Amino acid sequence: MIRIWPHRTYGVVILFLLACFLHYFFWHVDVAYTTTTKEQGETVATYRFPSIYAGQVIPHLTPINPSTLIPRGSYPIDAAHRNGYLHTGHCLFIMDESGLLLFLKRSSDVVTCPSTWSILGEHSIANELAHDTVVRGMEEELGLKKQVSSLGTNDPSISADFQTMSNNSIHVAIQNITQYPLYYIRHYGPRLDNRIDSQLTYLWLARLPKRHDEIQIKLDDEVADHKWISLEEFSDWIEADARDHDKEEEEEHNLRHHGRKNDDGPPSGDFCHHTIRSLYAKGLDNLKLMI
Repeated sequence: MIRIWPHRTYGVVILFLLACFLHYFFWHVDVAYTTTTKEQGETVATYRFPSIYAGQVIPHLTPINPSTLIPRGSYPIDAAHRNGYLHTGHCLFIMDESGLLLFLKRSSDVVTCPSTWSILGEHSIANELAHDTVVRGMEEELGLKKQVSSLGTNDPSISADFQTMSNNSIHVAIQNITQYPLYYIRHYGPRLDNRIDSQLTYLWLARLPKRHDEIQIKLDDEVADHKWISLEEFSDWIEADARDHDKEEEEEHNLRHHGRKNDDGPPSGDFCHHTIRSLYAKGLDNLKLMI
């Protein structure tokens, strides 16, 4: 006898299959909540902290020796953010020969931090060395083409030759501006499904050998605007941005200590969020000592 399933049963089966598909999609596919479009689908190496940090709440911007980390496997970047897995990223201050720094304005169409300003940044993908991430970032974000790169004699400095959009060759000196990468931590809270950006962040300075108007670059499609400013202008800008948003961030801080401990507050300011602004401010302090 052939048994005919009632229409209700078909509906239940269809809903079950749809739920399975959506679970797979959102778990395995890198939806661009906390990444750029070009990073979707990339996998990142993730890590655990060593036992010396067991039971501790590690403060934002704590220097961490990367050689002490314990590998935990590779995951799509979205899964790393959903689970709060520690991964690595890089922020690059691009400086031209006259001492001006490059800042990029994100498109209004991107999901994370639309219409805010940033420096060049990249996640390290799985099995990628730190200096390779930096060079790749300059290729992808500035339209440069790597010709040759090598570690410097005082590692982790980098020497790299690039071909510009006008087919000229430039030699770029790149150096780390902190002894160890800094622990960047941001809790997105319910507004982004409680994602956590737990990232060991390297800060770099890349020195271009010419003035920026003498080098032809092609910025990423997700960049709406850009500008070159001095260290002094950057210092005034970041101080004003902090001053303008201190009150609202203090209110958010008070809310977090009344039932919202896993939420670092909504985006605010020209640099998207106070955790990002504080990271840039740390880089600025170190740049002032180097330049």
